[in-house]
Amino acid sequence: MKTTGTPLDYSLKLLSMKSYSEKSMLEKLIKKKFSTNEISQTVKKLKEYGYINDEALVERLIKTGKGKLIGRIKLSYDIYKKGINKQLVDEFIGKFYTKEEEKDIAVKALNKKTVSLIKYKENDLIFKKKLYDFLQRRGFSSDVIEGILNIS
Repeated sequence: MKTTGTPLDYSLKLLSMKSYSEKSMLEKLIKKKFSTNEISQTVKKLKEYGYINDEALVERLIKTGKGKLIGRIKLSYDIYKKGINKQLVDEFIGKFYTKEEEKDIAVKALNKKTVSLIKYKENDLIFKKKLYDFLQRRGFSSDVIEGILNIS
């Protein structure tokens, strides 16, 4: 069953709610059963107008991830899942999320979490394990975590 309306109208409606990568927009249009020709013309127009820009989207997602106190590993994975080229993700993560920033963000995340783990403070081993696991789930590398927790 073909959708009524143009693919451009549908795309603009989607983009009014949130940003999409080129790949995810293509998937949405294909799912709606628009013709290949219509889809390619629509995506080309959207890119010309600047409504679809994977580079700008990656930059915004990195900035958001930093604000949510997420590590480089998890952030890379989350962005890649949105349909953005892995090479582009790796390039932008390297450029806009330095190792020093990751360490600072990990310390902030750790400071927030320490309050809720205060009951484990008496047993240093369990306390550090809980903190290590928390930071690892947040996508921080073991080098960064060990450096912060001073584990040797």
